[in-house]
Amino acid sequence: MPVLTRWIGRFERRLIAVAAIVVGATVLTAVAVALGLMGQSAVRDRTGLLDDAVGRRIALTGAASDVYRALADADATSLNAVVVGPDGVMAEQERFRKDLFDATDALRVATSLAPEGASDDLVRDLTDLLPEYSRLVEAGWVNAATDQPVGTTYLAQASYLARVTLLPLAGQLHGREMAALYDAQSSAGEPPWDVFAVGAVLLGLLVAAQRYLARTTRQRVNGGLVLSTALVLTALVTLGVAVGLAAGHTKDSVNEFEGVVGPLTEARNLGRTADGDGVRILVFPKVGDIANLRGELAAIEDRVTSAKESGGERLDNATTAVEAWRTEVAQRLEPRNPPLTYVERARLIVRTEHPQRLDEVLTEAITRHTTRATGNTAAAARALAGVDTVFLVCVFGAVLSLGWGMWPPIREQY
Repeated sequence: MPVLTRWIGRFERRLIAVAAIVVGATVLTAVAVALGLMGQSAVRDRTGLLDDAVGRRIALTGAASDVYRALADADATSLNAVVVGPDGVMAEQERFRKDLFDATDALRVATSLAPEGASDDLVRDLTDLLPEYSRLVEAGWVNAATDQPVGTTYLAQASYLARVTLLPLAGQLHGREMAALYDAQSSAGEPPWDVFAVGAVLLGLLVAAQRYLARTTRQRVNGGLVLSTALVLTALVTLGVAVGLAAGHTKDSVNEFEGVVGPLTEARNLGRTADGDGVRILVFPKVGDIANLRGELAAIEDRVTSAKESGGERLDNATTAVEAWRTEVAQRLEPRNPPLTYVERARLIVRTEHPQRLDEVLTEAITRHTTRATGNTAAAARALAGVDTVFLVCVFGAVLSLGWGMWPPIREQY
């Protein structure tokens, strides 16, 4: 009986040991599978955000900016057409129609890029309002050509529609898409802390399993578990390095957009608005118009200075254009003795080249820095390319090594 009792006790201890090893292997396998799926999902989510940013969001943000620029220019040009001489009317009218075409085309591009939520509503509202805006301006021109007072009324309504409705809607669209672009890039650069946490748990469990087996079996070093640990560590390091590189590129891109492209776009929009204000002072003069125009020019200079401080390049010409524009405003709009006639002031306003020069310089800078920011975003996507596959292969290899490492201890119990 003592022999039988000892044999039964030994059998129970071995059965418990085998059960413990099997349960431990099952837990380790489950945690490893969860880690593999989480890691793969984290990489694919970030790659998807970056690919979407490069292929859609940057283009959508640019289209929104183009809508604002075209509408602001159209507002100025619609009024230019009634203050220029007879020789310049057709050119100004053609420029207005081109602005509307550009705005419509930019809205078409925005629609094709599938804007989401409120952005989709903004695109639809802008598209619906453009025909009415065009109708008011064309009616104003027809009546103004025959000296009908109602012509000015039509143009006033059109300008009110542009200033109070169209431009704010376009500004909201651009602001929403720029914010969505920032969020997408920032999210793509966030470390996957949940994956690292599960990975740390798995590494801790693997170390604990090796210590347990070294204490309860004849194996002091379990090759399978050591290899499994190395593979999990490799997967985590690979993921960390790739996400770190991607985060660096996305940070550069966000800084480029937020620090340079954003202020320059605001400066360009203010420039288009200020250009229209210069003409409105002639057609629909109000108290404080000149002060507002001077404030807009100061705001443009502030935005350009901010972009320079954030790394904007080749912007000296923009600063020069703003300074020349401010000087010209003082010459053509400030009180003079004797005062300029209406015709003389109209000629100065319409023939000025500084607003157009400023717009060209800013557009060139915006294009250059947008291209650079897009390149950084694409570089972030490349940093993550294939990492999901590498991560999954390493974790799968760790699971296989885990099975290889657990079998000898189980066999030893029999």
